[in-house]
Amino acid sequence: MDKQEAILEAINKVEHPEIAMSLVDLGMVRDIEYTPEDDGVVLTLVVPFFGIPQAVRDYLVNSLYQAIQAAGGELKGVNLAQMTEEERQAFFEKEHANWRQ
Repeated sequence: MDKQEAILEAINKVEHPEIAMSLVDLGMVRDIEYTPEDDGVVLTLVVPFFGIPQAVRDYLVNSLYQAIQAAGGELKGVNLAQMTEEERQAFFEKEHANWRQ
């Protein structure tokens, strides 16, 4: 497995703290760009609403940062986007089905 594959696998394993699913499966991570020259990663964190608490957003970004770093990469940038109504509906359905008790 090359470094890019290892980094993508690490990103895919980052779980939401309150929902028993990965951020990728929840539709919260997209547009992952990897730069082999510096092992840098830039990605988009997609949230249901821009008004989510800063502490939650920081936790999600830090979890991604740690996973990428453990795989030998470096999180260079995080863009923030809001889910569309369709994406938000799918997110809430997954949240409801997989909420940690």
